[in-house]
Amino acid sequence: MTRRFRRVLAGATGMTYALMLLGVYTAAYGAGLTCGANWPFCDGAVYGLFPATFQSFVEWFHRLFAMIVGFVLLGAAGLAWRDGADRRVRWAVTAAVALLPLQIGLGAVTVTIGGMIPWGYSPAVQAGHFTVALSILTLVTYATVRTLPTPSAATVRRGTVAAGFLVVAGYLFSYGSPLTYDAWTQSAYYALTLALFGLLLSTAWWARAGRLPAAVTPLTGAGAALTGVLALLGRRLTGTVPPVVGDAMTLAVFALVLGAIWLAYREHRPGSVAPTPRDSD
Repeated sequence: MTRRFRRVLAGATGMTYALMLLGVYTAAYGAGLTCGANWPFCDGAVYGLFPATFQSFVEWFHRLFAMIVGFVLLGAAGLAWRDGADRRVRWAVTAAVALLPLQIGLGAVTVTIGGMIPWGYSPAVQAGHFTVALSILTLVTYATVRTLPTPSAATVRRGTVAAGFLVVAGYLFSYGSPLTYDAWTQSAYYALTLALFGLLLSTAWWARAGRLPAAVTPLTGAGAALTGVLALLGRRLTGTVPPVVGDAMTLAVFALVLGAIWLAYREHRPGSVAPTPRDSD
């Protein structure tokens, strides 16, 4: 695969991450319904092509950026097939593109009829919208990690420690913390939580590739899955969730990360046997 494809794919992954944060901010800022039933347009000049207020600008920019990300993902998928990327990489990127129509449809339902029909802005629709977005992020992250050079074992070990810090830092901004859970606090929480999600996914793959003991893979994989559920509950998309539930899940993620750290550094002690690199098939 070409360097150009790697750059485009990495860019698409970073843009997907940024788009999710922008979506969180848009909803938390109260701008999700500001364009009314004018989708895909808005409430301003030139037949609704532009926004009329700053609040509707936030929603309008979210839509514009989502369109750009969609085209970048399409480009990445095209390059994956044209440049003969790894089979799993091709299908992961293609699956991400295949989910785009569903994501666009759920977004359209949320913002166009959410203010008119009770189920339009319901927890179920919002949960579906976020879940599909997280699925797309998972697919492109997986594809990106497979295309990048595998880092050294020392770097991956430090990554497990960084994951532990991300768990703690994210908790400080979570729902139920002393901070006011406003748009900026939610955005900070999701910036940290999604970074943790991506780091745990990456570590699971690198451990499988032989950089860390094999037992690290199920620990970090389970941590990533639980972090995804925690992110969903963090927005209370499935109804009002008591903070104690989020606290318990955060503690579980932290325990999994601590287990991964212990395994990673246990093999690194003087006199221990280094893990044998495995086929990354």
